[in-house]
Amino acid sequence: MKEHINNFGLSTMIISICNSVFYGTFSSYILTVTKTDSLLSIIIGFIISLLLSKILVTLFDRYENKDFVEINIKIFKKFSSLTVILFTLCSFISYTLLTQRLSSFLSNQYLIDTKGYAILLMILGITYYISSKGIDTIIRVSIITFYISISIFLFDFLSLIRQINLHNYLPLFNVNIRSILITSILFSIYFIVPLIHIYSIKKDEIINKKSFNKYYYLSITVSFIIIFLNMITTIGVSGITISNMFDYPIYITLKRIKLFSFLDSLEDISIMLWILFIINTSNMMLLFIRNNIKELFHPKNTSIIMIVLVVISFIISVFLINPVFIESHSYMIIPLIVQATILILLIISIIKDRFN
Repeated sequence: MKEHINNFGLSTMIISICNSVFYGTFSSYILTVTKTDSLLSIIIGFIISLLLSKILVTLFDRYENKDFVEINIKIFKKFSSLTVILFTLCSFISYTLLTQRLSSFLSNQYLIDTKGYAILLMILGITYYISSKGIDTIIRVSIITFYISISIFLFDFLSLIRQINLHNYLPLFNVNIRSILITSILFSIYFIVPLIHIYSIKKDEIINKKSFNKYYYLSITVSFIIIFLNMITTIGVSGITISNMFDYPIYITLKRIKLFSFLDSLEDISIMLWILFIINTSNMMLLFIRNNIKELFHPKNTSIIMIVLVVISFIISVFLINPVFIESHSYMIIPLIVQATILILLIISIIKDRFN
């Protein structure tokens, strides 16, 4: 048993994973499509998320003494190698897109005089190093960053709540129900499906594993509250018209925060929330990939393979991903295909497990 894997530590990682995609990717999309009905869309999406969570929780409960590869071997038998490879490939694509999105944001908003590839190299290096130290280190980093993130979130919300204009939430039901439902489903997929990466560990390795389900549902509820309150302040302070003008609407809203009239640009500190969430999630994705490769292929040196994969991720991000594509809503297509693929495989896993 790994001493440092406790329910609280894993809960902080769940919160990071649930939040990581929203700020720099999904927030702009949902505001553009559902406008003032974004809050309703998120609420419905969270309800759907609770239903999707049953898939993850069921597998984790049924195979307490097995990790991800072992679960696949048990369920898919002779096809297990193929399913593990598909899951791993999807995870690698998610890692590449997530780190690319973060480096693009930092390059455009912060370090405009620094080459984007240099920022990307730094992010890839940090995530590779932390993930190489194993789950104990990843969880410790997650716990530390959780306290920082929650402090930042509370400061931001309390600073902005006084600037909310209730008229910005009107009119309600401004878009058709189809748009609301589709966006809700997409939200639930982005919100829950990436949690597949917690299968990097076995449930038996968690201290007081019987309480895990309670912590799990509490964690995704906290994640929902953080996202929901961020959307409340974004719409209430900036309004839909202004929010839709920017690719990072929450970041623009944070520019409204000022302290003592002489401290401004506090958004540069506040956006650390999203940065920390992405770093934590990327760490877990790389660990997931590393463990799958190690157990499936038994290589002599997994570290070399991981370095090669990180280099490939860098090449794809720099030479194959169009910056214009990254900054548009077309960016949603590839992550959606990846997450949908993972979800379909998970559903097949549950169905096949029932027949077995």
